[in-house]
Parts: sequence; structure tokens; C-alpha cells
Amino acid sequence: MKNKSIQQFTTVHHMEYGKGHIVGITPKGRDQLCMCYFPKAKQHDWVLSSSLQKNTDDLMSLEPMTPQDDMVSDDLKDLITQAFFGGQPPQSR
Repeated sequence: MKNKSIQQFTTVHHMEYGKGHIVGITPKGRDQLCMCYFPKAKQHDWVLSSSLQKNTDDLMSLEPMTPQDDMVSDDLKDLITQAFFGGQPPQSR
């Protein structure tokens, strides 16, 4: 979303908390610090408005995000397990 206006009640999406909105904006130099609230998780988080506009934040975006766990395939997880543990689950001592 290019040049999207960031203001109070703008919808944001968090990787863990889901859909929320901006509840407060504080000027920070040439940028703005946005406080976001996520009602389903009953959590809040902060993000710079420049990070939202450029979509460079790891946890929040103006567009829906998919969890990163889905990005790693089961085959890759199996290969990593085999490389480190010889294909067997780690043994506790």
C-alpha cells in the first residue's frame, strides 16, 4: 500500500495477535510511533508509521499476514532434524 495515510483507527495486522487498529500516535522526530490494539488477543504493540508504510516490520503490516511457521515446509523440517539428530528425536539426559 503506497502512501497510505496512517491515522487513528487505521487497521493493522499482527503476525501473532491478528487484526487490530491504531489507537494512538506519538510524533518521534520525523516519524510517528503508533500504539496498536488487538482486541481478540487483548494485547497491544508499538510500531513506527514508516515501517507500516514501507511494509518493513517483521510483526505488523497494513495488509493481512500469514504466520511464518507455514513458510517452512515439513520436508525442510525433517531434513534439519536428520542433519542434527540423525533422524531420531533428541534424547533428554
